Amino acid sequence: MAQTTNSPQVEPHDSLYTTLLVISAVTLLIGIIFMIARSIQFFDSIWPKGTPA
Repeated sequence: MAQTTNSPQVEPHDSLYTTLLVISAVTLLIGIIFMIARSIQFFDSIWPKGTPA
């Protein structure tokens, strides 16, 4: 049985949380790209060269 309510339907705040999630993901991606670029500038590689054992 479907229950109906007489109260008005309130739209959830999903768009706000989705926007914040997208902004944080884009900021993280920009940070990763920046760190890769700086690592290539310093080490000529993404990973620094380790000392041979």
